[in-house]
Amino acid sequence: MRIVLRHILILAMFALGAVAPGACGHTVPEGSGEEVNLLDLLHPDGQALRDFTVESKAMKRTMKYNVWLPPKFDANTAYPILYLLHGAGDDHNAWLDKGNAMTIAARYVKTGGKPMIIVMPDAQMTFYMGEFETYFHDELMLAVETRYKFSGRRAVAGLSMGGYGTLYHALKYPEKFTYGYAMSPATADWFTTLIDARADKKVFPPFTIEVGTEDTTVNNAESEALARYMKDKGLTCEWIARSGVHYWNFWQECLPKALQKAGGTF
Repeated sequence: MRIVLRHILILAMFALGAVAPGACGHTVPEGSGEEVNLLDLLHPDGQALRDFTVESKAMKRTMKYNVWLPPKFDANTAYPILYLLHGAGDDHNAWLDKGNAMTIAARYVKTGGKPMIIVMPDAQMTFYMGEFETYFHDELMLAVETRYKFSGRRAVAGLSMGGYGTLYHALKYPEKFTYGYAMSPATADWFTTLIDARADKKVFPPFTIEVGTEDTTVNNAESEALARYMKDKGLTCEWIARSGVHYWNFWQECLPKALQKAGGTF
């Protein structure tokens, strides 16, 4: 059905003169003299590609993930990747369906931000640990980073349980990530051991932990203590506490900042 609708749209554009016959999939805006790929008209906010699958040995099941490709995506260009993690009770669709991630990310790129690929995995209720940890690093990253031309730069961000996953993975595997942005994160006091395990603290990427002051779902005092410990140990960690609760309107306001911070390290 999606392919049929796309063909109908293309035919309609030809009929309206929006696409010059013989342009071979390209459009030329009147008076501009600039050649524009037809996909830019079909997908002005980039492309949300859903339900890619990985047959995971680690998870012993088929795992799904979604991908957002930026406006003017070029398969021959190497892009950095942001892994964007969902919270408890949600799945790989949450950031697209509830978080308005596609529009927010497109706005970021269109206003001069660094074009990137955003990958949204399904973690179920794993807290991004255990078998998921193996799947994430050994299977999902391999699948994504060979599907697309990858620049070698990646960051991680997420909300609530996904904030926990963000902190866990960027602290345990700091060489792999350029930034970690944790929104309303669940935390654990033993995260400090991940910091202490590294003699060279310069290996850690910069972090942001952002919380809502009216959020009673997670322990803000615990995440603030972690941020303070990180800074005391020489890590770069921005702590943001502002009015907000544990809900999507708060995280939608976090996402542009996460994109900006991650993009600055790409």
